[in-house]
Amino acid sequence: MLELNNSLCFRYGLYFPDEETKAVLNTDSTGAATVRISMPSRMSSSLIFHYNLKFYDTDVDTYEAVSLKRFVMQSVVGNVVAFRVHAPSSGSLLLDIFANAVTPREYLTGEPMKFKSVCKFKIVCEDLQTVMVPLPDCASGEWGPMKATRLFGLVPITHEDALIFSPRELEIQFRMSRPLTDFMATLHKNGVEEKRLSKNATQSVEGDLVTFYLKFTEDGQYGMDIYTREMNGELENGDKHLLTHCCKYLINVYSNKPFQEFH
Repeated sequence: MLELNNSLCFRYGLYFPDEETKAVLNTDSTGAATVRISMPSRMSSSLIFHYNLKFYDTDVDTYEAVSLKRFVMQSVVGNVVAFRVHAPSSGSLLLDIFANAVTPREYLTGEPMKFKSVCKFKIVCEDLQTVMVPLPDCASGEWGPMKATRLFGLVPITHEDALIFSPRELEIQFRMSRPLTDFMATLHKNGVEEKRLSKNATQSVEGDLVTFYLKFTEDGQYGMDIYTREMNGELENGDKHLLTHCCKYLINVYSNKPFQEFH
């Protein structure tokens, strides 16, 4: 690693499952490179990761006015967190990965959390053969339902992966393991105002089942943010918890045949 915080890695029990993980990673012809970090089972319910991406040896963290964070897909499968970087152009990038151990209670209060850098990588893209579009402009952080399970006890029934391939209509269902309320879903698509998509996502709650109903008027790649709060969640001053980001999905919608943009 360009810089490895050994004390934090030791404290959290982090390690790299891929032997080929080096300080400098070269992308493939599509501009893609992946960093995987494993954590022990005891930490998987409390460890939260974030990242920053900028051009190497600069403070520039945008490309054509788009945040470079939208060129990284962070997801968790089991005890492995993966950061899949798609370089938007040829050149070198710096990927800085942060972590912090947080209880669900701390997360739900909305208090600011301090994340510390655990490792940094130089991502080198010598020749880009593919034009890569940024991910939809969703809330920052990891993709997929694992976050919902860890922090809210919300267990996915229909879709366990971060990436969904779907026709024009889609239902996503979860089971609550504790009382939650005020569910809300928002859709995002590059080049489309969020307001235009606001009526395309609805939800219903029956018992402990939460179902989101999505209707898409056109093909393409969408991001879906899900928000909720605890049924009896109150702050010390008696105010209710604000809606908190629960999880997000990346949805590729197609009428006839599947396609792939960012994966």
